[in-house]
Amino acid sequence: RGCDQLQEVKAANAVNALDIEDVTEEELTSLGLVPGFMGPLGLEKVRIVFDDDLRGAKNLVCGANEYEYHHSGVTLDDTFDFAALYEAEAGDGCPHCDAKLTTRKGIEVGHIFKLGTTYSKALKAEFLNDKGQATPFEMGTYGMGVSRLVASVIEQHHDEKGCIWTKETAPYVVNVMVSNIKDEAQMTTGEALYTQLKTAGVEAILDDRKERFGFKMKDAELIGFPFTVIIGKELVNGTVQIMNRATLEKTDVRADEIYERLMELL
Repeated sequence: RGCDQLQEVKAANAVNALDIEDVTEEELTSLGLVPGFMGPLGLEKVRIVFDDDLRGAKNLVCGANEYEYHHSGVTLDDTFDFAALYEAEAGDGCPHCDAKLTTRKGIEVGHIFKLGTTYSKALKAEFLNDKGQATPFEMGTYGMGVSRLVASVIEQHHDEKGCIWTKETAPYVVNVMVSNIKDEAQMTTGEALYTQLKTAGVEAILDDRKERFGFKMKDAELIGFPFTVIIGKELVNGTVQIMNRATLEKTDVRADEIYERLMELL
């Protein structure tokens, strides 16, 4: 129907195609189709597939493949080919109950689909079946969109300060931040904790850059490490801090207990 939107994946599957391409007016004309007045009747060079919803439809109007002419009273019986082609929209009836469909935006982070024997036949990739006959493999393909996964996680987990990585997706779960790298005690404590975490298999990073404390904190919030251990001036009192990026809450922890506390959080 002219008011419907074609679902291209469904259309490709209906005719066992890998893709759908746009055609030019010249190509349409060569097939006996007139742009603006196209219709399915009387065509010999084109396979016509109708949407399932039109099966048995009567008294339809369609183009006559002639400028400014249409056919009326068209009936689509079972002699035609039908397939699911329609792009479902909000408000459509559910095919399984009386409810209305609703829509939400999403992002495709992975896909899987069947290739059949298209490539195996071309490559002569075959196996012997139970009758000893050479048979082409049935092929499929799948893929994961890593960059899309990253975008999806950040879209769901962020605030005005930056990313908020989950423990499962963070590039580094713990950021060991040394406030003043010129302070030998801070550096020693930071390096020791970093080594402990790495030895335990924890994905950790040591921020020992020659930058101001505020600059490092901004980066920690922007990048969004789940936990940042702040080793600063309170170390003289035997205390460091853990910042939870999800809540931005900072908790004082004894320096000699920081490793155990982190392992509990992880």
